[in-house]
Amino acid sequence: MLTAAAGTGRIDAKIAGTVRLGAPDGFGVFFLSSRMGQLIARHSALKLQLVPVPRSFSLSQREADIAITIERPEQGRLISSKLTDYTLGLYASRAYVEEAGLPQTIEALKDHARIGYVEDLIFSRSLDFTGEIMRHWDARFEISSAIGQTEAVRSGAGIAILHDYVARQYPELVRLLPSASIRRSYWTTYHETARHMAGLRTVVAFLKELVDAERGIFVGGNEQICATEDARQEGKAEPLPAK
Repeated sequence: MLTAAAGTGRIDAKIAGTVRLGAPDGFGVFFLSSRMGQLIARHSALKLQLVPVPRSFSLSQREADIAITIERPEQGRLISSKLTDYTLGLYASRAYVEEAGLPQTIEALKDHARIGYVEDLIFSRSLDFTGEIMRHWDARFEISSAIGQTEAVRSGAGIAILHDYVARQYPELVRLLPSASIRRSYWTTYHETARHMAGLRTVVAFLKELVDAERGIFVGGNEQICATEDARQEGKAEPLPAK
């Protein structure tokens, strides 16, 4: 990978080599996988490895050159910049609603089948968001994958908290209780020693280009991105202090 040579401080003369990009499975599969081919078409000598799995990546151990994280890393020699905010909400399939009814309140969710994450496999505290909707979610069906949860909801297995930009792709899904909305962020993160690699910088710039072009899909209609906060975050990509 490109980071293997990053310690030399050499700047690539052309966009070439292999860049490995780690991403959450929802963002990696539903957004990046259908769009990253544009980058390969621009740079014939660049090889891109997209690893969309529900786990965290160790940049210091070179598990990836770039990681899309769902919270800003708090330590390490890392460079991190905010990519975008996104929202999540409650969804069920139309078939499920026809059979089980439409919950009118959060309290009414207790009478419905609920889908959630496998708690001891949650790799980031930002994914532990069921408590923001209901104190005791008590999922009957637990899946450690955003893709798996989406497919389970589509099948009529119950109600889950899904990414709005993913769920809106499926007309068979119904958004429940619109006021129950959760906001999170994606961050682009890479190791400080890789900052001079032309291939890595090219991929980072392309990610921003992609998201900027379609930023509207990531935030639900009843949510507003804080322009002041975004302006403060996006202009800064400084190494984090080691702890």
